[in-house]
Amino acid sequence: MRRIVIAVAIIAVALLVGGSVTSTSTDLSPNRRVAAVFVGDTDRHTCTAESIHSTTGDLMLTAAHCVSAITAPLHVVPGYAAGREPFGSWSVTAIYLDPAWISGQDDNHDFAVLRVAPPPGKHRRSLEAATGRGFSFLPFRAGVGVRVIGYGAGSGDSPVGCRGSTRIARGAPTITCRGLVDGTSGSPWLVKRSIIGIVGGFHQGGCVSFISHSPILSDGLPALIARAERKGPGDTPPSTVPDDC
Repeated sequence: MRRIVIAVAIIAVALLVGGSVTSTSTDLSPNRRVAAVFVGDTDRHTCTAESIHSTTGDLMLTAAHCVSAITAPLHVVPGYAAGREPFGSWSVTAIYLDPAWISGQDDNHDFAVLRVAPPPGKHRRSLEAATGRGFSFLPFRAGVGVRVIGYGAGSGDSPVGCRGSTRIARGAPTITCRGLVDGTSGSPWLVKRSIIGIVGGFHQGGCVSFISHSPILSDGLPALIARAERKGPGDTPPSTVPDDC
């Protein structure tokens, strides 16, 4: 959605995050399959990622703009709440992006698959072994009630979220759902245990906190997950991402 620039240690990092600060957030209990995304050596999280079911058990989904124009290492903390890390901090070891995002930052392909590794010193369990079976997927359709959970940009806080009904606006999957503040890009739109969309896509997910968009996940994501499951080399994210709000 909107771009926030912060200092990470000595390096200034451009952080592309979701939402607007004009809406009051609703605090939620953490979900072990939903993680705060951190950039570099900082206690400030900037986006949201979620565990997705895979044959390797170590994959997560987020918005592609969350990992673009970033030079510092990424790590994710599942179930993060009030500074607590119940499952530890997992390093992002590979990023998989759709060719349409790499070449032209196509809104409809604003999704990224992350491969993650367990925290140092922990026994070598996969992410899904530690946090439970990851989310599955359902095709997007209008008129479906969803719940959204994610992390607003910050530190030492709890997840935020809301409920809404899906529709199509300007050709993009859309929900009216208050509380999706800066940092919620990548947050899953959930129908029970399945993802139907994520905060991202058109205008990087939206320019105000009560209207959010999603990329079209069925267009390219299954192939991306299959490539990640083969554990091939990841992609280099674009060095810049336009902020068109």
